[in-house]
Amino acid sequence: MKAKQKILLLYPGDFYSRDWGRFITLKPHMVYIYTFLKEFFDVNVVDLENEFLRPEDEKGLEEFKKKSLKRILSIDTDNIAISCWSSLNFLSSLYFAQKIKQKKPDTKIIVGGYHPTLVPEDFQFENSPFDHVIKGEIHNILKIFGLDTALEKNTYEIFPDYVSYPYYNSQKTIGMFLGSGCPFHCRYCMEYKKKWSSLSVKTAIDYILKINEQISPIYIPIFDACFGFDKNWRKEFLKELIKKDLDLYFWLETRVDLLDEEDIKLLSKLKIKIDFGVDSLSKTMLRIMRKTISPDSFLDNFLNISKACSEYGILHDMFMIFNHPGETKKTYEEFKHFFADRVCPELKGGYLRIKYQRFSYYPGSYIYNHQKEFQEKYGFNALHPQWWKESIGNYSNSRDIIPSVNEKGHTYYVPLKKISKMVKEFNGFSKEQALWERLHSFNI
Repeated sequence: MKAKQKILLLYPGDFYSRDWGRFITLKPHMVYIYTFLKEFFDVNVVDLENEFLRPEDEKGLEEFKKKSLKRILSIDTDNIAISCWSSLNFLSSLYFAQKIKQKKPDTKIIVGGYHPTLVPEDFQFENSPFDHVIKGEIHNILKIFGLDTALEKNTYEIFPDYVSYPYYNSQKTIGMFLGSGCPFHCRYCMEYKKKWSSLSVKTAIDYILKINEQISPIYIPIFDACFGFDKNWRKEFLKELIKKDLDLYFWLETRVDLLDEEDIKLLSKLKIKIDFGVDSLSKTMLRIMRKTISPDSFLDNFLNISKACSEYGILHDMFMIFNHPGETKKTYEEFKHFFADRVCPELKGGYLRIKYQRFSYYPGSYIYNHQKEFQEKYGFNALHPQWWKESIGNYSNSRDIIPSVNEKGHTYYVPLKKISKMVKEFNGFSKEQALWERLHSFNI
């Protein structure tokens, strides 16, 4: 029997974004990629963020680079697959690829992830250290090695092998994918899969039961981009999951215009936290974002679904984006009025918490691909149009934009300090604060 080729699966961390995201020891995408690769290769996994933590300053970054490179070069392999999951991983992916090529020029270096899929030209240049750029699903790596190219698997179809994953240490929070894709066309989003698909209900339930039997988790976040888009699938899945009577928490993200009261009643029979991307309370901004073509109906759905969640005791968040291209004083006034007239009197004191963030300019989004259109219409300008290539503050620079310019040539920004005060006051009345903190941080 022919020996499997050796491959190192590398998560390079991110150099200049220490405040980005919620830290997850067991990154689900890494576990799924590892599980797929080990069928065909002798796989080593190195997650540099887990090994040496995320660097917090320049001194820490230099130490991180030094330790990381030593760790990588200590591994005997002819192939290295780098997971450049997001644009925030670009500089670290490039740095380690260049250093590896200098030290071991015969090593085959492969890169994949969202950024390589959306901006492959960033990895394809003269004297590039990257030998191959994988776009889309992980099965595309097989073509490079002349392996079974007929085996086309969506990531979610892989059953994740957490037990043998090197960073599994009896953790009780285990992320899963049951489906992929989002058929909506929000203009800030870089999700390239526009067709929703999923495991069958039976397989999805079987996978959850198998994970529960293997690991006995306490918490399963479901990381689908748009959970349960298909109404029939969603309801059948929830009914079947309820029947299993599992003593664990779930987390999922979906839209308020997908769920109805029957869904809420079903969800209330589970221990669960739901995130809703509402994104704005301004009808004008909802149209600009292409969040919905019916803002009135969308906001009514939000109010009704949130009320139902609170009535049934379901912890839920609504997320908002401010300073999106096109944001003006008018849109801010629309937000304030809806927040004061509807959200506070109708939803305060329930199981809703509000989270907000500034707009981030990400490659691959509609706005990225139509920047000139937004510039001409609103005066939008990305002050760091290729922020992922700058050796400083990637996350903050992705948000360093001009949302709009008025007829007098003045730039406009939403007063975030006022937003913060309003949100903090609202959240202070929300129920189950301690449990919310644990579920929100994926730390149970």
